[in-house]
Amino acid sequence: MMNPLLTGRLAIKRLYDHEMAPLMARFTLTRMELDVLLFLSNNPGLDTAAEIVQLRMLTKSHVSKAVDHLTERGLIQQARDEKNRRRVHLTLTDAAQAVVVEARDAQRRAVEQLMAGISAEDTVVLDRVMRQVVRNAALVIESKEG
Repeated sequence: MMNPLLTGRLAIKRLYDHEMAPLMARFTLTRMELDVLLFLSNNPGLDTAAEIVQLRMLTKSHVSKAVDHLTERGLIQQARDEKNRRRVHLTLTDAAQAVVVEARDAQRRAVEQLMAGISAEDTVVLDRVMRQVVRNAALVIESKEG
């Protein structure tokens, strides 16, 4: 029998993609571009491409391409850090707000669908277990890359 962590990942991704697909089509955004917008919206204070790459475990080149395209479209702005000129801060523009509102709603729907029938107590346990699974994965990746 397949481990539910392995098979579940695909099912969760498919559900999430299903919820995001209409937004991506309506706003002509790639999944990576939508992920960058949502990261900036959902993580105040974390506003650099490097933080997106590190925390979401994404490829630098894909994030960079998404940031460039979002900047060209006027959905984010880039500003160099005054103390460290190599560091660039990203901020959502007013034009991005409609996308972000709809995308956050799609995220909420996906989570509600995933958590249907799961008790509040089990939700707490699942949250704790998944946080540990993610920490374990990050530690293994860091030890192999570092």
